[in-house]
Amino acid sequence: MQTVLIDNTISFPMENIIAVVLTEVLMTAFISYLIFFSLKRRNKFTYRDFSIAVIALSMMASMLDSITYYLAFPVTFLNAVIALNISMFEMSIAVIYLLWLSFSKKFIGYNRSVSNTLIFLIVFNEISMGIFLRLIGYGYYPTSADYSLFSNVLSVISSSLNSYLFIIPMVAEMAVIIAITVESSLNRLISLSIMIQSIFSPTFLGNESFVLPGIILGTGSMVIFMIIFYERISKGRTSLFPGDMTKMRYIFLLYTLMSTSIFIGTLYHSPFYVGWVLYGIAMVTGMLFYLHIHFPIGEPDKKRTGWIKNPRFVFLILLTSFISEWLLAAAIEFQAYAPFFETGFQNLVIFSNMLGGVTVFTSRSIIVDIFYILGAVANYYIFLAIMGIEMGVLVLFRMKSIQWKEKRVNLALALIAFALYTTIYPNFIGNATYSKLPLWANVGALAPLYPYMIAALLGSYALYAVLALLFGRRSYCSTLCPSAVMYGGSLGQSMIAYNYESEFSRKNIGSRFKGWVISVISSLWVIMIVVSFLSYITASKLGSFNLYGIDVSVYFSFFIWNFLWYVFFISIPFVGMSPCRRYGWCTTGTFVGFFSKLGLFKLKVKEPATCVTCPTKDCVSACEVGLGDLAGQFIKTGEFKSTKCVGAGSCLEACPYDNIFFYDIRNYLKERKTKN
Repeated sequence: MQTVLIDNTISFPMENIIAVVLTEVLMTAFISYLIFFSLKRRNKFTYRDFSIAVIALSMMASMLDSITYYLAFPVTFLNAVIALNISMFEMSIAVIYLLWLSFSKKFIGYNRSVSNTLIFLIVFNEISMGIFLRLIGYGYYPTSADYSLFSNVLSVISSSLNSYLFIIPMVAEMAVIIAITVESSLNRLISLSIMIQSIFSPTFLGNESFVLPGIILGTGSMVIFMIIFYERISKGRTSLFPGDMTKMRYIFLLYTLMSTSIFIGTLYHSPFYVGWVLYGIAMVTGMLFYLHIHFPIGEPDKKRTGWIKNPRFVFLILLTSFISEWLLAAAIEFQAYAPFFETGFQNLVIFSNMLGGVTVFTSRSIIVDIFYILGAVANYYIFLAIMGIEMGVLVLFRMKSIQWKEKRVNLALALIAFALYTTIYPNFIGNATYSKLPLWANVGALAPLYPYMIAALLGSYALYAVLALLFGRRSYCSTLCPSAVMYGGSLGQSMIAYNYESEFSRKNIGSRFKGWVISVISSLWVIMIVVSFLSYITASKLGSFNLYGIDVSVYFSFFIWNFLWYVFFISIPFVGMSPCRRYGWCTTGTFVGFFSKLGLFKLKVKEPATCVTCPTKDCVSACEVGLGDLAGQFIKTGEFKSTKCVGAGSCLEACPYDNIFFYDIRNYLKERKTKN
């Protein structure tokens, strides 16, 4: 007798296939009609309507559960009695609940309690149907011994909820609801997102052949919907309904739950059993959320408030987005290497060491492991591609609305730089190229500081210095640096408002670095020089200064750029826009900022008097870096020069009088030519 554990060699008996199809079609049609009936009569929902719905759903679920139990265990008189009592018990609960409502006169029409009861019973039926179909669909039944352990019960539930036998009816009901109800555009987007994520379930086919394609397709669809939601958020700074913000919170939390379950499922890749229980829970949660937005209670929102005064909302969106994308990238990467490993955290350590090029595959510190794993995955091309596509599309959205040609060119160069300089060259061209070309961004970003990389490292800083002298800090910070893409899109530009909304940010407004920021800049330069020296000594085999087998410069780079940078980016609602530029912890940024201050680049105005009479000072509120004394310097000297200015150009775009312009080597050469 075959056990309940999945064996892909099992053939489907024809009679079981017919039973599965009929059950799915009839139950899906019945539940869809019941949902349609409940929604249509919501405004005049009576106790009789509610009773019919509760009895029908309870009867259907109890029949499925009793038959499932009867088929799952050996046919004995005791098991037959238990199966019958399961049905009677579930029906009794429904009847008692309805009687209590009747005698206590608690039923007052369609309300939250009624809605939650119907949602619970619908989802309970889906779960019951999933387990039932999984059992009969494969034509084999477990013995009582198969249920002797709790893990076996979890295996049954997990394999049922992760099967297409559960997913297809769920998606079909979702499609019917969308077709028969009048939806807001946000509800439709959320509904389509949950449907597509369900269809691209890695467990859909019930075997390992679809896990990696499913994760990739699911990740792609999730990124697409995230982009759409980001764009809605960026346009709704002051015009989003509170209810819509709540829905977006929940959909991003659902993405995180799904991503977490996929990551755990691939890390402990026992296909669709206990390791994938959480994914089954995520699927059920998705349906609960889906039904919740389709069974609304109360009057719709009429007053738009937006999110400017709600930094926690934006923080949650950014945090859940990063977590989801990191987990999915790790799942894709780990699944690709999964055949080489067993399961568990230690294998993830080994895997991350492979990504980072570490030769010692063990570590004795879990803290070191955690930060290294975070950095290794975030530094790999899968994560960079996910993040680049997501933020890059937002940049393209912004480019469509920009009239200023030079800024469009600048953003296009930033996108090209992210694709080539950040993603393709380091991962596909190889470190050998970087040892010859002066394109290094930071020490340890690509590899330990080998002797043959010294020339490239020094050449990089020389190149950045020359570019900063000629074109200002924007030659790196607004073009070559990945942050140019992260900050340059529609969502990033919308968050500039937090420069003056955040209390912490307001304390750090202006063209000069504050005293404590100078300490941060100095400390990080000292640390970078020390780890570079230690990395060079170790790579030259003159000594050994590895951190449990990890090069110290690589670890420093991973911690700063693949962990701390994202912590600050996610915290923009509390620390203000462009935190890496404003608070000085980017050593490359402070380096080019120093040479920018020495060089030709500056902001100038055509008529300082215009700034005097300007009532709004839009250039100040639009500045990405929070240069609060911008207008004052224009009025005083007619120009502005600062190590913090990255030449993003937001002030030029915002000026209603077209009074501000960039001054760099091009203007200088024109002036020289005119004089001659």
